[in-house]
Amino acid sequence: MTDATDRTGGDLDDRVEEAVGRAKAAADAASDEASDVLDDVSSAANEAIGRATAAASDAASQAKALAADAADDAAEFIDDATDWLQEKYRENPALVLGLAAAAGVAILVGIGAIVRAIVRD
Repeated sequence: MTDATDRTGGDLDDRVEEAVGRAKAAADAASDEASDVLDDVSSAANEAIGRATAAASDAASQAKALAADAADDAAEFIDDATDWLQEKYRENPALVLGLAAAAGVAILVGIGAIVRAIVRD
């Protein structure tokens, strides 16, 4: 081999080593960047999960409060209706018994219509 061939081969080896070094550095930088992005995505996902959990908890608390209010309102209505019925019964027992019988008949007719509709299909 001649000096020219040795110099060209040596230059080529140096260029290859330099290119390999740059490629390794670029791969390391890309790996670090990907790791940072993955950490950011993970943090954002955990924060979103925390917010969703808090929102679901708030919604459940509000639903529980509304259900408790509805139950209290229903209990008050039943108490008021009972008092009204007792008062009306004292005034006119026949009228209250007649209304109760009419309500019972209406309920039976409604149940019969529902059963008939179910049986037809």
